[in-house]
Amino acid sequence: MIIIGNELKIEDIIGVSRNFEIVKLNDSARIRIIRSHEMLEQLIKSGVRIYGINTGLGELYNITIKPEDTINKSIDLLLEHAIGIGDPAPTDWIRATMLIRAHQLSLGYSGVREIVIEKLLEFLNKNVTPVVPKYGSVGASGDLAPLSHIALTLAGKGYVRINNLILSTNEALKKLEIEPLNFSYKEALALINGTSYSAGVAILGLNDSLELIKSFIAIFSLILDIIDANISSCTKIVNSIKKHKGQIIISETIEKLLENKKISETSRIQDPYSIRCIPQIIGPILDLLLWSIQNVINEINSVSDNPIIINEHAYSSCHFHGEYIALSTDTVNGSLAVLGNLIERLISQLLRAEINKISNYLVKNKNPWSVGYMILQYTAAALVSRLRELSTFSTIHNISTSGFQEDINSMSANSAIKLHEINTIIKQLISILALITYLITQNKKPQTTQTQKIHNIISSAIKDSQSIQDNINSLSNILSELSKMIILNI
Repeated sequence: MIIIGNELKIEDIIGVSRNFEIVKLNDSARIRIIRSHEMLEQLIKSGVRIYGINTGLGELYNITIKPEDTINKSIDLLLEHAIGIGDPAPTDWIRATMLIRAHQLSLGYSGVREIVIEKLLEFLNKNVTPVVPKYGSVGASGDLAPLSHIALTLAGKGYVRINNLILSTNEALKKLEIEPLNFSYKEALALINGTSYSAGVAILGLNDSLELIKSFIAIFSLILDIIDANISSCTKIVNSIKKHKGQIIISETIEKLLENKKISETSRIQDPYSIRCIPQIIGPILDLLLWSIQNVINEINSVSDNPIIINEHAYSSCHFHGEYIALSTDTVNGSLAVLGNLIERLISQLLRAEINKISNYLVKNKNPWSVGYMILQYTAAALVSRLRELSTFSTIHNISTSGFQEDINSMSANSAIKLHEINTIIKQLISILALITYLITQNKKPQTTQTQKIHNIISSAIKDSQSIQDNINSLSNILSELSKMIILNI
């Protein structure tokens, strides 16, 4: 069971979003929530101007509105903002979003009632997932469009997914005997004025990126073993004289997998950079990834709303702005493009007879027309080209919204969504690399216990009856098994 209202960890989010673990609200959080709502009601009664409660929204902040009118117009507010576009976002993205939104509201700065948070948890625990179009957020003023689609379902509007079946929310709630939510002051606004969608999509993508890096390390260690590489460049003694944590972690991990393997007499004095410089290339990628994960976790465990209630005062803020998320995922997107470049170069090197000690392009016969596995590098080149297109920072593409009021937007949602496409490409590239590595092992067997285990996992996915493409697809399904072999000292 996952408890919200104190601190969420990455494994909690994975547990709820992908493993459907049950969620419960922390008892101490209930006290904060009740107190926050009481303070909000007192402020409203005193006639204090509070954005979105007795004022208009965005550039219309200077218009005065009766508080009771904003309650009556809550559904209208959500309908006006629920203008997402594109295919429905994956279920795990939306479950992560709902969990994070419930948690952020439970921190006690939003003035909402306890029932709002409980309704989000009820949807999660009964496996009711709002249907939310993937695109539409600019990552500021909150993830307005996707969060509005979610908020509408709490009130019985829109569509939800139950057991892969899409139903109208009204029909689904009747079947499951769930009461729709009636909004009070600020609640519709509080549900949409945060970074929860960007954060949820981002943290799932960052988690997957880390798993992919671990699977790459496993395959690369096997490569070092079977091509008689000069492994000294990847040892701890060589890398520990540098001050970079990631570099040292990578060298330690590879050294453990190679179990003090000796340099072979056939080893080159110096290998190409794509073989020799792995700690220096993957190390900074790991460091940046861990930095980004911490940034997003910090955002998840912070209040993300506007206005906020602190010590009986209402404050306008920018806590709905996703810049921390955008810069974090943008940085990782660029870093993974570097990883893609590296993998493509490794693929190219492994297809050389000088490196694989078999033949150019791993050609098996003397047919002069045979190109062997040459086209795998072409495919890798196409994938890396796409990575380069995707790696441009999203947050530099600012477009103002709401007139001149909301003039710097983060585009955090776009950046987080791109991360998932980048992960897919990296997964395909690693699978191609795994296939070529397997082909080389048909002539040169692994020499250490750990690399033999890695080889066995890869071999389990290869079937002679399958096409090359099918084998690559099968290999992509076992990368998670490879990642489990790698324990990073982070």
